[in-house]
Amino acid sequence: MPTPAGVRLEVFEPQSPSIHYVGDAVPLLAEVRDAQELPVDYEDIVWLAQGYGPTLWVGPDGEVELPPGAYDVTATARLANGDHLVATVGGVRVQTRWTGTYEGSTTMVMNAMFAGLPISPRCVGPLALRVDYDGEQVLATGGSCSLNAVILTLDATYELTGSFANGVGTGTIDYDLGGIFSLSFDWTGAFVDDRFRGTFVGDTSFPLVGDIAVEGEFDAPLLSPWLEEPAP
Repeated sequence: MPTPAGVRLEVFEPQSPSIHYVGDAVPLLAEVRDAQELPVDYEDIVWLAQGYGPTLWVGPDGEVELPPGAYDVTATARLANGDHLVATVGGVRVQTRWTGTYEGSTTMVMNAMFAGLPISPRCVGPLALRVDYDGEQVLATGGSCSLNAVILTLDATYELTGSFANGVGTGTIDYDLGGIFSLSFDWTGAFVDDRFRGTFVGDTSFPLVGDIAVEGEFDAPLLSPWLEEPAP
């Protein structure tokens, strides 16, 4: 016999959109409902996630773990007459606790002596990071800043390279000071309390100035945990 009019399958969990952390269970909950919106006791519901091979679950409710990524989750109720009721929720994200976009600043300070007096010119510019679902693919965008070095002002640009594991990163920051000087420093950093913090130190020297101790820091608060903002 044909499926009665108004019978449908509704997914309550996972919600769309939603964020679930790697290692935590993603809840699954669906119901077959009749035309009066009353639940129908039905167990043969199969769950799949787009882009993930195996069947996630069979049954109206359960929990599963998924690898990092963004998923459309589909529940299918296979009725005795051969009909299928299908419901899909999109925008289900599985990601690390530090996945997201960050915006802040990069600060370099040069401590030196000039004409017998201590000077500490600084160069402050932007920093942006995009941390992928797995927490290890990180796109760091450098920028530019202006350094007032007393005897001259230099327009500087900088780039960051490095690698991340478990929320901790190491790498190199390279400065080009007006095409005149090039500086490179090793940095370390980590994602803690909804922000990225890092430091770098080193030594260099400039003509007429002499030895310079360089110290720097990154500070970039979390802008959004969503890599793709959910639709309103």
